[in-house]
Formats: sequence, structure tokens, C-alpha cells
Amino acid sequence: MLEFFCLVAAIGFFVNGLLHLLLIVGFPLGEYVLGGKHVVLPYSMRIISGLLFIVWNGIGICYLNYGGFLHLVKLERLDRIVMLAATVFLFFAIFSNAFLTSSKKERLVMTPFCLITFILSSCILFLL
Repeated sequence: MLEFFCLVAAIGFFVNGLLHLLLIVGFPLGEYVLGGKHVVLPYSMRIISGLLFIVWNGIGICYLNYGGFLHLVKLERLDRIVMLAATVFLFFAIFSNAFLTSSKKERLVMTPFCLITFILSSCILFLL
């Protein structure tokens, strides 16, 4: 069960990383992230997407490592810390995506994504 939850959570973070990669190269998906005010992100916001691309993929790697899909010994000490930080972030992202964003697309897509990933991550950290 732990392995399955870790794999699904990792896939979610990798998909989110892919979304930011597409934003970096200019795809018109900006309404789904970062407040949804821009269809195509301006270059200054693409830097933020670049950082988020690295962060989301790093978190996905931590989930894969924690679930036993990877064997990165140097990350083993950091896995739980990174996953805990991601879970706390997701908790706040649920509310910001649901109530603070002006973008309907971000609200409809990212709120359920954050909620599902938060539940998975909480189960991994506290129940399994």
C-alpha cells in the first residue's frame, strides 16, 4: 500500500513539474497556476516556473525513494522532511487555490489535485 501511494503521489508531482516545463517553453496554460492571471507566462514568471519545475520533480524523486522505487541512500535522511514540507505546502495550497485565486481553471483543476495529493501524502506520513 505504501508503495502504491508513493508512486501515485510521485506521478502527481511529476505531472505538476511537466505543467511548469510546458509553461516555461510558452504553452498557454498559465491560467492553471500562479494565480491564473496570464494565459502565457511572461518571462519573469517563467523563472518561478523553472524553480517550481525543479522543486516538484525533486519532491517526486523523494516519494519514489521513500516508496522503494529508487535507492538513493543520500536522500533517505531527507525524504520524510521533504515530504512533510510538501504536505504542509499542499494544505495551504488547497485553501489558496480554492478561495484566493481569481482563475476558475486553477480553482477547478489545482484544488482537487492539491487535495488528493495532500491526502495521499498524509496517509504516507502518518498512517502507513
